[in-house]
Amino acid sequence: VELPGFKDFPSYLSVIEEEAYRCKEITGSLLQFVRDPGSRRAPTDLNALVEKTLELLRHQPRFAESQFLTDLDPALPLVVANEGQLRQVFLGLSANALEAMDGRGTLTVRTRRRSSVEAAIIFEDQGPGIPEDILPRIFDPFFTTKPPSQGTGLGLAIAQGIVADHGGRIEAASRTGGGAAFRVILPIACGEDGRP
Repeated sequence: VELPGFKDFPSYLSVIEEEAYRCKEITGSLLQFVRDPGSRRAPTDLNALVEKTLELLRHQPRFAESQFLTDLDPALPLVVANEGQLRQVFLGLSANALEAMDGRGTLTVRTRRRSSVEAAIIFEDQGPGIPEDILPRIFDPFFTTKPPSQGTGLGLAIAQGIVADHGGRIEAASRTGGGAAFRVILPIACGEDGRP
């Protein structure tokens, strides 16, 4: 027996369930960000972390039509980092890039030694790029170009906070010829003598 006014009830429950899960993810991200940021830091292989991150994304149905390329510097030094926090940053930047290409196109991730004291992880997509007028605001909390049901505007702000807490920074730019590039710059681990 179907009661009047309850025909769409199952679809409403489904939306409520999805949004509750999204709230849980947002709360979890915020809690992880505000907890003791220095805990569980260890020498970390950025190349291995990039590979693990992309492996997680390759198996997601929404990115089944995407290509994943890597260009990893085999001589890249270690960084001292909380691997879980950096994985969150890499997943967020990669997912944003893939979503900008509507789940198609190529995501290229490169690692490079930027200087004697810094390493860079570069995420490049083939999407529409970042409009110049919004570029200065993309790391602002709650700023998003996505529809309200798809984004909170916290991902890049949290990522930037995590990287800054590791002594680094994130740089963003539109690429010549199309697409966007996000560079995560991190300090290289120092030996006992204070040298990289």
